[in-house]
Amino acid sequence: MNRTLGIGVCQMHTAFGQVRQNLEALAQNVARILAYSPWVKLICAHELCLQGPASMEANAEPIPGRITEFCADLARKHQIYLVPGSLYEKVGDDYYNTAPVFGPTGEMLAKYRKMYPWRPYEKTLAGKETVVFEIPGFGVVGICICYDIWFPEVIRDLVCKGAELILAPTFTETQDRRQELILCQAAAIANQCFVVSINGLGINAKGQSIIVDPEGNILQHAGQLPENLMAMLDLSRVDQVRTYGTCGISRPVACFLHEAHRFSCHLPSEKESLPGRLQSCLGALTAGTDSKV
Repeated sequence: MNRTLGIGVCQMHTAFGQVRQNLEALAQNVARILAYSPWVKLICAHELCLQGPASMEANAEPIPGRITEFCADLARKHQIYLVPGSLYEKVGDDYYNTAPVFGPTGEMLAKYRKMYPWRPYEKTLAGKETVVFEIPGFGVVGICICYDIWFPEVIRDLVCKGAELILAPTFTETQDRRQELILCQAAAIANQCFVVSINGLGINAKGQSIIVDPEGNILQHAGQLPENLMAMLDLSRVDQVRTYGTCGISRPVACFLHEAHRFSCHLPSEKESLPGRLQSCLGALTAGTDSKV
């Protein structure tokens, strides 16, 4: 069965706090992608692309709400799967950094709350579980958000839930984007899956969105200007690499599942059992200045 999925990536400017302007920009980019590449079935934008990373309390809204209603209509209009980056979600007095997923009929298929906010700067609460969704006839897609990519446990859990393609909406404006790109390649190599990192543009944001294949090769790499990436991803390539090995040799996913070890780092509730130097580094996360995002 042909499992070649057309994907579009929106690397766009975000006007901080200008929700209507950003929604219109997203709609224009979606239309532009489909005008050039009508075979695209899945489109993803970057983290917080519709609100901007500033003023969390002022911009947050419930899900469903006006932003998600617009995105649902956009997905329905074009009959695509749409991940419009993430947005600040308000739940009572709490706030999350949440990525919703919409199907071709406009229904919300899933929503993922960022599990690893960028401490100490990001003040949203942490989500509790990883999320995948299926595109029938193609495969399973996992979602992580920005800093999540730094935690291999998140990616491995998505893979154990069946993910063959991992989307990482991101808004990185700091100098460690270079390391982040390496981590995206490492995640693809270690988990033998496609990884797509969609970074934003704005005040100091770095861009450089990438699409990485299951052997860690960069298929596409955007610059630091507004740019849409389109690619055909053969998800059966994931099966091939996991079965026959990266470069025809190494099978890390199969070996991980075969050995079934249990590691002490998978017991976060027992922090008091950590070595002293590890415990001391936790204190730094309670310090910091006003939230960047």
